[in-house]
This record gives sequence, structure tokens and C-alpha cells, in this order.
Amino acid sequence: MACVQLEFKNIFPIVKHHIALIERYEDKYHRDFSLTFIKTEKDKSTEVIELLSKILRNSDIIFVNKTNIVIFSPGADWNISYDILNGVRDFFGIKDNKDAIVTYPDDGENTLNLLSNFSKTIYKNYDITINFISG
Repeated sequence: MACVQLEFKNIFPIVKHHIALIERYEDKYHRDFSLTFIKTEKDKSTEVIELLSKILRNSDIIFVNKTNIVIFSPGADWNISYDILNGVRDFFGIKDNKDAIVTYPDDGENTLNLLSNFSKTIYKNYDITINFISG
């Protein structure tokens, strides 16, 4: 399988569109989705992106900005996202015990709240400021 790869600036419109589809069609079976932040080392970021591109589903999207990666996973809860994150860490020997994962609708019932909470979680755990709302 192969996921789609996009730039960080596309996170807001993709999340907004996905939530709109969920609300429009009241899709109870595909309601949940997660956003997972992965901070890689500069020399490993290309390898991590290549691996994710191969192992993630074709419905998943990875957003890339330098060494920062966000995985958008429709239908994935926190536990699934955590397992993927730990698998990437183990495979590449990334020594990081922090996580930045948010799930819809648990961590925000609309795009602004969800992405704001995601930004806060990333800042709290990594001291990285990312404004997903303005790109």
C-alpha cells in the first residue's frame, strides 16, 4: 500500500474537509481519525518518510516539513497511532519517549479546536511551535 504525501500547509484544509464529510454523511463507522506527530533526526527523515510511504494505507496521508512529519490516519484511534509511532521509533532507533497524538472527536470536535490542541501537545512535548491554522 502507499499513502499520499503532502506539505504541512495542507493539513488544515484536509482535516476541515474530512470533518465536513463526516458531519455531512453522519458516518459513524469512519468517524474517528488521528493525527500523529513524528520528530525525526535530520539524517533519518528521508528514510522514515520512505518507510511510512510503503507501510501506511492508501487512505493515510503524511505531511512533511523538514524533519517533522504528521500522519493523518482515518479510522485510527489513539492506540493504533501510538503503535505506528513506536514501530517507527524502534525500527530507526529513535530515542524519543514523547508522543503527540490527537484524535477526532476526542481532542477537538471541529478543525480549529483539534489543530489547536495538536499544536499545544507538540509544543508541550517537543518545544516546537507549529501553527497549522495559518500554514
